[in-house]
Amino acid sequence: MVGRKTEKKRLKQSIGNVQETMRRMQHEAVEMQAAKINQILQGHYAYYGMAGNMRCLNKVYAVAVTYWRKVLSRRSQKSYVTWEEYRHIRTLFPLKRPKFFIPYNRLKTYAML
Repeated sequence: MVGRKTEKKRLKQSIGNVQETMRRMQHEAVEMQAAKINQILQGHYAYYGMAGNMRCLNKVYAVAVTYWRKVLSRRSQKSYVTWEEYRHIRTLFPLKRPKFFIPYNRLKTYAML
């Protein structure tokens, strides 16, 4: 099966960029954070969203989900965000799920020799 996979170095860099952006905006409103994270994820999926690359897309998504909870928990010295509270926040402000922008049937037109 033909497909493409994100290079390890670029995947690590993308994850680092997501985490750095979250750190910079940790004290902003949750709604604004969700919008910015979705914007970053959407751009990542649009660039790397080729057939055969779902594992790497899911990895970036999983890091964004877990790190966002960590960032939200760091906003206060007194307490942290529990998983139940975080699930409620995610129902109000869902993060975009990974998807292909170039499916398998169109991948042949993008093949390089």
